[in-house]
Order: sequence, then C-alpha cells, then structure tokens
Amino acid sequence: MNKAVYIIGGIVVLLIVGWFLTRGSASISGVDVDNNLDGSTTYSNEEGSVTVGTTATMPSNWPADAPANFAGAAIVYSGTSNPQTGTAGSAVSYTVRSSTASVADYYKQQLTSAGWTIEATANIAGATVVSATKDTRTFGAYITDTGDGNVTVTAGIEL
Repeated sequence: MNKAVYIIGGIVVLLIVGWFLTRGSASISGVDVDNNLDGSTTYSNEEGSVTVGTTATMPSNWPADAPANFAGAAIVYSGTSNPQTGTAGSAVSYTVRSSTASVADYYKQQLTSAGWTIEATANIAGATVVSATKDTRTFGAYITDTGDGNVTVTAGIEL
C-alpha cells in the first residue's frame, strides 16, 4: 500500500504541474509554449513537457509494455519528465465512458499479461487505485467515476 501512495502522490504532482503550466505560463520564464494545429497546447522546458487539450496524445516515452489507454479514451493531459533533471517518467489523464471496475480490470489484465507484478489495488473514497512494478519501473493508475457515466483515469509510470 505504501508504493500506491507514492505513485498517486507522483501522479498528483504531475497533474498540479500541468495545471500550473496551463494557468500561469505567461508569467513563467524559460517555458516554451506551442499551440499545436490539433488544438492542444504543449508547454516544455529543461525539466520535461506537458500537453493539454482534448487532442493530446500519449507521452512519447510511454513504454510499449505498459498498458495503453482504455478503448474510447479522450486524452486531456499528457506529460513527461526529463531524466537529466529528475526522475524519468510520464503521465496521462483521460476520460472514457465505462465503469471504474471495467477500467481497473483492464489495467490489471494488461499489466499481468505484459509481465508486470500487481503490487496493490485499493478502493479509496469511490476511486480505485492500481499499482504495479516491473524491473525498476513503477506504474500507477487512479480511476474514478465522475457520476455521469464517465470515468476519469490518471495513469503514470516512473521509468
């Protein structure tokens, strides 16, 4: 359970950084802002990059043996961190029309079939957390029901 807390903490930090960059980028020096043709916006500096918008894509360093998004996902956030300035990793946040149980089962099945070890699963205040490890990497997913037939998922991996 301790690893799950650290994983969720890391994901929350990435989301806060992404939110901060999208709200206060004009006042931050050293941040490159790219308004992409697909309507998304990418913010980057020496520490990594964050892409926000409904047309964001999976992080470029997302490992092939880590689960892809649940079918039908609409990515709203995608980010990576630079291994030269901290721990290498990436995170993605998306919404999908499904149930928390279906999405959690999908992640558990995908992780297990790719050789990951499920370290913990927990149901916390209506949200489901799944954490797994493989080699030196750690994966975590935070899955919550929005109450309108959609599920919000934040998944991150420490490389």
